[in-house]
Amino acid sequence: MKLFRSQNITKLYLVLLLLSVSFLLTGCWDRREVNETALILGAAIDKEKGKNIRLTIQILIPRAVSSGQQGGGGGGGGPQVLVRSAIGENMADAASKLQTEFPRKIFWGHCKAYIIGEKLAKAGGVHEQIDFLLRHPEPRERAYLYVSVGKAANILELKPPLELYVGDALRKLAEMRIGTSITVKDFEQMLTGDTGAALLPLIKKLPPLTGNKQETIANIIGTAIFKKDKMVGQIDIRVTRGLLWLRNEVEVTAVTVNPKKGESISLDPIREKTKLIPTIKNGKWKILAKVKSEGTIVQNGSHLDIMSPIITKRIEKDLEKDIKQRLNLSLKQVKKEMNIDAFGFGDAFHRKYPKEWEKVKDHWDKILPQVDVKIAIKTRIRRPGLSTSPAGVPENEVEKK
Repeated sequence: MKLFRSQNITKLYLVLLLLSVSFLLTGCWDRREVNETALILGAAIDKEKGKNIRLTIQILIPRAVSSGQQGGGGGGGGPQVLVRSAIGENMADAASKLQTEFPRKIFWGHCKAYIIGEKLAKAGGVHEQIDFLLRHPEPRERAYLYVSVGKAANILELKPPLELYVGDALRKLAEMRIGTSITVKDFEQMLTGDTGAALLPLIKKLPPLTGNKQETIANIIGTAIFKKDKMVGQIDIRVTRGLLWLRNEVEVTAVTVNPKKGESISLDPIREKTKLIPTIKNGKWKILAKVKSEGTIVQNGSHLDIMSPIITKRIEKDLEKDIKQRLNLSLKQVKKEMNIDAFGFGDAFHRKYPKEWEKVKDHWDKILPQVDVKIAIKTRIRRPGLSTSPAGVPENEVEKK
């Protein structure tokens, strides 16, 4: 009898437990209906007079999308996005003013690209604006950041020919990793890192397509270099590749070498690895950058037989020379001329020599010019391609040595 009573009590407790848990699963208390929301697709931040900023946002027009339109904003049937701006003391202030212009609650969760105007980037104070994106619960930390040549708001006015809106086009460019690919979270971590150096992709409006002056897009033309939260310089896309190689972040980049004048061979890297090895000896700080690169030949515009081991070795040497030039160029422009550690040298010394780093971290910019950087490159051609000899070249003209 006692056992039966005990079983009933246990069952009663289980029922009560299930009922109490079910109240926690009723969760749509904070739901937000789509037809009551203004979705932000892209945002631009520009400097205004004094300490004010201009916040420009791009809002999706749901009716235009639901009507079946596809492709870019330049298609028929009317615009698919709405661009509005407001001036405020900061992003939060400007955003609150923008809200008064919309009958729907603006929502930051779908914004994939934030563009900082060149004037604001060079004046400094970018971190103050980024604080809003990190502190507000809606913006995504994985959204991408850019610096525009000229006003950032002008980029949001563009009508990309292949994508629905500018933010999506910029997101896809970042994911292809053509240049630097930096998110809001990445930028914050760089600014609060050991050296305070940060990078952002630099974008510029492309000329309009032939026959359609409206359809155009922004392209990544290089990298903006930041010291703390102030842009101190910029580098082009070639120098950016060398910088990314040293940072062990290079992914998509074809390399073309010229074995002879008027001839070229292009390779696609399939595996890249860079290791920074710091040493401190007799008070001298040194970095050895060991670069390993494996690639496949995708085009042979020469008279060389790339299947020949002798020729392959020659191409590997040319490839090593080309990569070394890129790395030295990035070191010259960023380390020597700007005195910025955008390569992660300080982080490497911090990991290996934490005590020594504590002594110099507050004046690393004085130590950096004295750091001796050596580069050791090893390349290997894994696949020469499907064709054994150059296309269109007679066999008797093919060089095998």
